[in-house]
Amino acid sequence: MNDISRIFKSIRLDKYKQDTTCLYDPIRHLLVQKTPEEEVRQKTIKFLQDELGVPVDRVLVEESMSHVKKGARGRADIVVYRDDKRKDALMVVECKAPHIDIYCDEVLEQAERYRKIVKADYVMLINGNQVTIYQSKKEKYLEVENIPTYQDLLDDNLAFVEIRIINPYTYEQIMLKELQEKFYDCGYFGDDTPENKKGFYLNLLNLILLKEDTNKFILEKIGVIKDCFRGMTKFGNSGGGAYQVWSRLFIAKDYRKRDQVLGISICGTAHTENDEHWGTRLGNTQLNVSITNKENRHHSLQLNLDKFSNYNPQTNKIVITHNGALSYGRGGSIKQDIVRAYIRKKAPELVCNNYIYLGELDNSQLLEWNQKSVQSFVRNLLKYAILRDEIRAKYKK
Repeated sequence: MNDISRIFKSIRLDKYKQDTTCLYDPIRHLLVQKTPEEEVRQKTIKFLQDELGVPVDRVLVEESMSHVKKGARGRADIVVYRDDKRKDALMVVECKAPHIDIYCDEVLEQAERYRKIVKADYVMLINGNQVTIYQSKKEKYLEVENIPTYQDLLDDNLAFVEIRIINPYTYEQIMLKELQEKFYDCGYFGDDTPENKKGFYLNLLNLILLKEDTNKFILEKIGVIKDCFRGMTKFGNSGGGAYQVWSRLFIAKDYRKRDQVLGISICGTAHTENDEHWGTRLGNTQLNVSITNKENRHHSLQLNLDKFSNYNPQTNKIVITHNGALSYGRGGSIKQDIVRAYIRKKAPELVCNNYIYLGELDNSQLLEWNQKSVQSFVRNLLKYAILRDEIRAKYKK
């Protein structure tokens, strides 16, 4: 929506000393520890007052959901109300540190949980660099254009961002070096990914991110219950950081027969030389399968496509396999022979010549959901990821 970095840089907050550096919260009337997210929250309070015209008496900070609904958990960063008694909620504000992308689905989902509890009409997502406001109507979100005033929100006097539909690419476009280079610049391909494989990777990206398919017959063929299309998801990495990636999301059964959200994504890694953490390594393109459940959101499979996709230039077909490498916990790994033996027992069709066979795709044409080879590949990919989680669970026990 709006770049607010200039506004936030101009907001000055007084700093105080206790055991650590603190900021004064004018709503709760106390000193709070200065963190990147807390600084955004305190500046947001001033932003709401000075830029939107929100009366300070109609704002609550760290509003406990249990105060609103018995048994509800969590605290909303900021709730803006319509009335002085602060009973009729207008908007929930979710504040994030500057490095967090507010367009990540996880941020909106968190704000939406609180919005439903307090029964507000709007959510604001803000990180000190960008701000976006959504109006919730009939389980759909409309993004508000520009920054409205408090009175505009009260009066529902708003303009909305026109939804831009991104159409799938044609085969001719996918094979253009210029388009492949754009996707590389966006972080979808690794620094050292072979040029002759980028067309296939883009073909696969075109399928999973731009081609929606709700055909029940196809869903059954790939072993899922529902196609949730695409979403921006966030994951931690072994370096202790976090990264966000567009994923194709499905609802499917896990190894315990529970409905879970599974995601398929493709992203690139960087080439490093003598890095403190990564050392020296090639930058590759990864095919990931994520599983989101009550416990956590994690990648069950991170497959190096550069290494495990065998491209035949004569037939233009690609065979995708894996060696069974599987890690768990902090630095632990399970022997590949154990993994392959387990997969052979549970899904013998996935094991071929001591490799996990995932499928063969034809890159001489656009990949489509109605192609049997595509359905088989996606089914095998998801099944393998689910079985890997089952192995991890059994091994930890």
